[in-house]
Amino acid sequence: MTPSLFNEVEEYIDKIEREWIDPFPPPVVEEHEGFQIVREDLINGGSKVRSGDYFVKSLENIDELVYGSCPATGKAQVALAVLAKNYNKNAVIFMADRAESNYTEQQKHALSEGADIRWVKDGMLSVTEKRARDYAAESDQRLLIPIGIDHPLVVAAYAVIAKRMGIQPKEVWTVGSSGTLTRGLQAGWSDADFHCVSVGHKGDFGRATVYNCPMKFNQSVKQEDTPPFPSVSNYDAKAWKYMKEHATEGALFWNVSA
Repeated sequence: MTPSLFNEVEEYIDKIEREWIDPFPPPVVEEHEGFQIVREDLINGGSKVRSGDYFVKSLENIDELVYGSCPATGKAQVALAVLAKNYNKNAVIFMADRAESNYTEQQKHALSEGADIRWVKDGMLSVTEKRARDYAAESDQRLLIPIGIDHPLVVAAYAVIAKRMGIQPKEVWTVGSSGTLTRGLQAGWSDADFHCVSVGHKGDFGRATVYNCPMKFNQSVKQEDTPPFPSVSNYDAKAWKYMKEHATEGALFWNVSA
């Protein structure tokens, strides 16, 4: 991780290490076709539920987590819904309107976890984000969540999670949109070589070598490019083809969700 990015979260890393007890079982690592796979898909809502736990738990005077940056197939809506439920808060998510018969699996999951989805007619991302900003600004008990849940406490939590795993991978792969995950892992595994397959939003990927996936965000990988473990077909799964072509044997891949 570059010095400026590390300095951004260094104090939070120390604080989280002292104060945070991870409520989930330790991350599971499995070998698949010569690669080490971190199976965070085993957590309901995925890896952001673990990394966001300390952040949401610390929001003592916040009742609503407000989000407007989620595409229909995005997983942040699910993670926020689960986190909100865990800490007796509400997840209010502004999304482009669609018929109930066309709800994505991610939207159905978020709703089943208690998400309050506010459907926005002609809801381009810029529109849903503005609706979320305006709504959050109406009350001090509402917090606008940045795209990708990209908050310093979440980045720092990823660093702590990596450190606590007791391993020192030489090469680490992720998929990235906001870049929250790869930057956090870079802080935790400072000596590793990082690679990130960029999909959707062009975020901040720290010092990772970036591979730009030309597929649309909601487009799923071809059957032949599907990894041999549960993975989101339009997100994490997009890294598998690049890993097969460019990763070294034993490289670690962080599977966020399924």
